[in-house]
Amino acid sequence: MEALVAGFSYYGGYWNNPSGEVARRLDGVVVEGLRVRGLVLPVSFRAVKAVLREALYTTRPIVVIGLGLNPATHTVDVELVAVNRAFFTQPDIEGYVANYEAIDSEGPLVAYTTLPVQEILEECRVKRGLPVKPSLHTGLYLCNTAAYLIMRYGLESKALAGFIHLPPSTINYLRKETSHGIPLQELIESTECILEVSAKKAKNT
Repeated sequence: MEALVAGFSYYGGYWNNPSGEVARRLDGVVVEGLRVRGLVLPVSFRAVKAVLREALYTTRPIVVIGLGLNPATHTVDVELVAVNRAFFTQPDIEGYVANYEAIDSEGPLVAYTTLPVQEILEECRVKRGLPVKPSLHTGLYLCNTAAYLIMRYGLESKALAGFIHLPPSTINYLRKETSHGIPLQELIESTECILEVSAKKAKNT
């Protein structure tokens, strides 16, 4: 049995994307009996859809967590919902811009997380004091694209699947890419806690 953690590579002025770094650090780790596969996605609308779909539907992980960077947040945000639309004027790495187009022409408008959010908050936020909270801010850029594909997979496959927005790391802050940052190790611990709670739930259902 396998878990998938997918983050993003660099984009814009963020040459050290903590979402990709966390995915790399967790690659090969075993959490509650599940071997974690870490995947780093390019910031490309076309590639995200192709690479993520292949990773999901060929390996069929029972827990999936997508990770993305939100430079504005100060917390680890567990997203509750994603929408089947892409709209962005900042080009991706291939120069592509999306004008309110469907991510999946055959998919529903909305997909919801299947992660055990209440249990995650109890364990990670309340018991361990990690900066984890629920959120409704996937946006319409590639984080939402990944979130929608992951959440839809969770609903279709009865897997525990969702998306987490990470704040900048202290590396971003020290590189003067952001005005704040959280230590990368704390981001790893928060993601690992969410994985742990989800893996326990998956094994008991």
